[in-house]
Amino acid sequence: MTRYEEFDSLRGLAALIVLIGHYLMVYPSYANYQYGSNSSYIMYLFKETPLRLFFSSGNESVILFFVLSGFVLYLSVNSAKFHYSTYLIKRVFRIYLPYLVAISMAILAKMLLSQIDLPFITDWFNKSWTGPDTPSLLIEHLLFIGQYNTDAYNNVIWSLVHEMRISIIFPLLIFLFIRKKLKDSLLWLFVLIFSSTIFLFLFGSGGDITSILLSFHYSTLFLMGAIIAKYRHGLFSYTLKMKKSVKIALLLGAIICFMYEGIIGEVDFLNNYIFRDYVVSCGVCIFIFMSVSSQKVSKILRSRMLTLLGKISYSLYLYHLISLFSLMYLFYNKLPTGLILIFSFFLSFLLSSASHLLVEKPCMRLGSYFTRNKQEKAISKDRIGLKRKIG
Repeated sequence: MTRYEEFDSLRGLAALIVLIGHYLMVYPSYANYQYGSNSSYIMYLFKETPLRLFFSSGNESVILFFVLSGFVLYLSVNSAKFHYSTYLIKRVFRIYLPYLVAISMAILAKMLLSQIDLPFITDWFNKSWTGPDTPSLLIEHLLFIGQYNTDAYNNVIWSLVHEMRISIIFPLLIFLFIRKKLKDSLLWLFVLIFSSTIFLFLFGSGGDITSILLSFHYSTLFLMGAIIAKYRHGLFSYTLKMKKSVKIALLLGAIICFMYEGIIGEVDFLNNYIFRDYVVSCGVCIFIFMSVSSQKVSKILRSRMLTLLGKISYSLYLYHLISLFSLMYLFYNKLPTGLILIFSFFLSFLLSSASHLLVEKPCMRLGSYFTRNKQEKAISKDRIGLKRKIG
């Protein structure tokens, strides 16, 4: 399967943006900022200027994760050696086992440190590590893909619930909705987008960020990535031939789409999260084929620093809040908040690097080990069939 290192770097940058946004959320002036308000000039810059791309694009970064996952999973599912059981085992070892280690650490840190009384910081901060550790809550986190309070220990895991659910059924989605002709694939995509939107408007998510209906909605973003993957060669070739001015215009358009929420501000009928997700995903789709088709962009994304960031991106996503909450509970009112955030930043990278080496890599090797026999049997079966045909 072709591996695009540029996509790893995009994931790394997205994980870093999520981290920065969450760290800023400990400041009330940031967390409670309203568009057009008289808050500090710095918060205005972070929220309503192009700087938003780097400081306030956490939700948008998750959309990027979903579209990229659709692209990469399509390449896996479309492989001639695809076997569902092998695919699922590797997916479980890739997502669930590192999650299990991280959530165990979050639960342990919460139990040990949250006994320290902290004054009110922000609504976002205080909705985590403050509730009782009930058996049902612990079991729900263990089972992973159900509907439960994902804010209790590590609030980034809501996106992983959707990621795992959609991964389980993704091969079926590819079989049903990704057709030979592009126009047919796009038609099915629009049907699914329309259907998921209608369901969400009629029934809503009930305020539950792990709602099954939201998984339906996010599955359409996976399919967007899958369609790009299916027609990637034509897209990449076409983009390579574009004039430099057209590429720059496309890239600017992608950035504008990505920052859509910040641009429209409080225009209610436009600031709907469903519509926002699709506008952002259009920008992400442009990022995907531009990251490979533009030599300059590709060179930047293949730089050593960004590829290293990409390698630890999953662990960085999992551990940055554990680091933040732990150090806030340990040092709040003892050290300046800014200094705590700096220490937490470096601790996040230390934990992420350790997790990548000691958890992620061993889990992936285990996944390959448990599926090796299935792959060897499949290869052996193919060879036998070929010999019979020749004979």
